[in-house]
This record gives sequence, structure tokens and C-alpha cells, in this order.
Amino acid sequence: MIRITQSLAGAAAIAVLAGPLAACNPQAGTASPPAMANAASPAVSDRNVRVLAAAEDYETLTETAFDKTFPELSVSLTAARQKASKARAVLAPDQATRLDALGVEIDAALRDQNRSAIAIAAVETFRVLVSAQDASAQIPVEVSLLDYAGFRYDANAKSRPINWDQMTADLAYARETWARISPRVTAKGLSGAFDSALSGMEAAAAQKNAVAAGIAVSNELALVDALEEHFKPAN
Repeated sequence: MIRITQSLAGAAAIAVLAGPLAACNPQAGTASPPAMANAASPAVSDRNVRVLAAAEDYETLTETAFDKTFPELSVSLTAARQKASKARAVLAPDQATRLDALGVEIDAALRDQNRSAIAIAAVETFRVLVSAQDASAQIPVEVSLLDYAGFRYDANAKSRPINWDQMTADLAYARETWARISPRVTAKGLSGAFDSALSGMEAAAAQKNAVAAGIAVSNELALVDALEEHFKPAN
């Protein structure tokens, strides 16, 4: 999904990969043959349209939880819930129950003006929604779950005190998710770059280096954008 902000390091990572990614994406030009990752996909289902629209708003809420004023966050939450109500109708019962519980958590976090709790509850809502996609998903769900892992790591890094133990758990989840999707990544250099970003996140958490953690997770989130481009289906 669209990233609101990127670090210079993350932007550089995208720039370095732009050439190889273009070669792997048939939409970038007719000279390069289509890569397997970009094979044409069936139309997105109404279910996926609903859950992704809501997920994007909760992604935005996560990204801005540490920056916007609390009244602004409340407005963002109201907008997100309007879309989530449409998505809820297509969720499995356990997913709908989890969505409702997270809504209670976000309300409590807003009342307490707890930015970290807002970000965590919002990104957990994002996870519920992206995980609810059906087989017509045009980009593998694992890519969105790598977004989720990066956002959680970032939120825990911005918490006070910093939650180093949880950041280590977030990194482990990212590695597990990456192991499932990495064999499908054919763009030259992208797999290595993502491995390096995860290693940077791991080292930063182990060393309890907040600056390094911020740089590493910015790289990871920027590379998730590159993965989304890599897996975009041909028109």
C-alpha cells in the first residue's frame, strides 16, 4: 500500500532496485518479457475490495499515530470504521469478533492518549483485514503481512520505553513470512536487499540501537513497496 513517508535510505533502496524491477514488470515496457510474478490475475472480488479499502485506512492510522493530534486521529478512526463496517459483513465470525475487540482497544488508547497502543491496535486491525482476502488477491497476502511486521516493529521502537523484546518477536514474524514468499521473488537484487533489511532490524534490536532500528525498518517498509510493484499483475 502507499507509504506516507520514507527515509532517504528507504528511497535509495527503491531507486537501486528500479531498473531490475522494471525489467520484471511487463507494464514498464514491451522490451522485457513478463516475469512469472506478474502473470495476469482474475478480477479482484468485492470481498477483497472491501477489506483492502478498510485495511488501507488502518495502515494510515498506524503510520500517523505518533504524529497527528488526537482529534485528527479520532477523525481518521471514524473514516476507517466506515469502511471497516462494510468489510465486517464479509469476515468470518472469528475475524469479526477480533475486529470488534480491537475497536474497543483503539477507543481505550485514544481516551488514554496512548500513541503506541493506538498504533499497535490499528496495525493488528490491518492484519485481520488483509488476512481476510480470498484467492483473487492480486498481491500475495504475505506481502501485506511483511508491512504488518514492519509497522509493529516501528511502533514498538517508538514506544516509551522502547519494547525491545517485542521488536525481536516482530522481526521473527517477518522472517517467517519472508521465508514463505521469497522463493517467488524473481527481481534481481530484491531478495538480497530484503534479507539485508531484516538483518539490520535484527542487529538493531539486539544492540538496542534506536537510530539503527528506525533506519532498518524504514528500509524494510520501502522494500515492501518494491515487492508490491514486483507482484502487480499485468493488465
